[in-house]
Amino acid sequence: MMGRFGFTLWWKMMGSLVGLVLVTIIVVLISVSQLLENRIQKDITQNFEETGRLFERIQEIRFRLLYQTAILLADVPNVKGAISTGDQVTVTQIIQNNLMPLLDFDPVLPDSLLSDEYFFNQDSLGVLLILDRNGYPLGQLTSATLPNHSLADRPGIREALAGDYPDRIFIWEQDGRYFNVVTVPVWLGNDLLGTISYGYPIRQIETEQLSRDTGSEVTYFVDNKLLVTSMELNPVEKAEFSQGVYSATFEVLTQNQAVVRQVNAENNIWMVYVSSMLPITNTQAGIPGYYVVARKLDEALIPLRDLQRLIFIFGIFAVMAAAGVGLWLTSRINRPIHLLIDGIRRIEDGDYSEDVPIVTRDELSILTITFNRLVTNLRERLLMLKFVSRATLEAIQKNLNSVEPGGTRKQVAVFFSDVRGFTQWSEKRAPEQVIEMLNKCLHMQADIVRECGGDIDKFVGDELVAVFEGEKKEANAVEAAIRIQHKMSETMNQDDDIHVGVGINTGEVVMGAVGSHDRMDYTVIGNHVNIGARLCSVAGARQILISESVFERLERRIKVNTLESVKVKGIENPVPIFEVIWETKEKS
Repeated sequence: MMGRFGFTLWWKMMGSLVGLVLVTIIVVLISVSQLLENRIQKDITQNFEETGRLFERIQEIRFRLLYQTAILLADVPNVKGAISTGDQVTVTQIIQNNLMPLLDFDPVLPDSLLSDEYFFNQDSLGVLLILDRNGYPLGQLTSATLPNHSLADRPGIREALAGDYPDRIFIWEQDGRYFNVVTVPVWLGNDLLGTISYGYPIRQIETEQLSRDTGSEVTYFVDNKLLVTSMELNPVEKAEFSQGVYSATFEVLTQNQAVVRQVNAENNIWMVYVSSMLPITNTQAGIPGYYVVARKLDEALIPLRDLQRLIFIFGIFAVMAAAGVGLWLTSRINRPIHLLIDGIRRIEDGDYSEDVPIVTRDELSILTITFNRLVTNLRERLLMLKFVSRATLEAIQKNLNSVEPGGTRKQVAVFFSDVRGFTQWSEKRAPEQVIEMLNKCLHMQADIVRECGGDIDKFVGDELVAVFEGEKKEANAVEAAIRIQHKMSETMNQDDDIHVGVGINTGEVVMGAVGSHDRMDYTVIGNHVNIGARLCSVAGARQILISESVFERLERRIKVNTLESVKVKGIENPVPIFEVIWETKEKS
């Protein structure tokens, strides 16, 4: 095969595979690089997750300390006594004189990091707020003026006023500062006296200490803004970093868990771990807050970037070499394929005149030869498509080169059927329904005609013309008519009032091609054809009319009614006609 056709398609494909192997090597190298990067990022993510769990433990410790302290304060007899008086001065004195020295507002930071001023300045400490049973303030730690309205709608207070103990921390905002707060009810026996809210501030010093402990940058993102951070950011970086964290908070809410994402801040790429400070299902209650742990990726990934750059340089040269080989081989393969495609498109446009040239000596040339043979067969089929009947196909097969107008005399039975009531029915229907019903009627009749040995000559609107030949042509035609009437009665919806009228005649006709050289019909013509058409036009719905010649050839084997003779154009005397009696089958 190689001596005759040169290089075979197999060898050409092998050459293409060489280029593919080169590309595969590059892909493998890139994959290795990607795996290394993924591993590094995975390690960073795992470290972030560990840090996130650390924050969760810190939050649990803070909640327990705040909760325990608030419970102890609520059980102090002096506090209960002061609350029961309902006097703001008494409650405030109890807070400042008795409670303030006992409070520790920083369960995480060591005291060594705080100045002495912090412990003796009531305005720098956290939140301590006492309310009566209706939510009105009785006293607070700060020197600010007490509100004169109920605070019962504050997050956490409404639950405590209902007698419930807290299961979480809420974030409060007060004078521009934010606090983590728990609120507990104060009971005197079975009577609810009021509530105590106790909390610590969210501060810059806390983020700096946590950053030193974790080795990562720490940020508190509270009330949809970057509240405090250990990062040194210029205004542009701060705005971009804040926007990236804000987008990540939506993923935290959607996924109901902490997320790790990359955030671009000016020229730096940060890997950030964002976790909710509050239970995610309840973040809609009160002010939302999030821990953000961040670490720069650029410096950690410099060696990896250098390796990736080297891999890509070698990869580019390998791809260019493989592409050159691939282009040459592909052009050798694609040219005959494109020629075949052009040949197919010419056939789609109806042009069967040209063969596809053979430009190679391989398996594609065999494919081209086979295609050209197929086109030759399609030319033959195209010529046959000028005719629709079996007689037409037989005539073409006898002379494939050309079919000339002309005909021969034959004894046939001509069969005409016409759909009655279709015009009135179609006037009330959409065109799609009309076409569907017409196709249904004609398809059903055509099937029965073929089953009875007839040949469909043509369809003219809602009329079908068929020809029956042979010794039993008349009997077959009448049988087809009766079966059609039965089928119409069984399948057609009686509400549509669509039926068929049939006319059948037999005799000598001229059968042949009629028309021009460009468009011809292979049909039957003659007086006997005209008589059959006239009988069909006279036949009413569900009627089968036959001529006298048909009746005589059937040797009275069918039941008929004799009808009044009709006048046929071209025939001097009226033509006797007979109606075939057929029994209507009931629908099952």
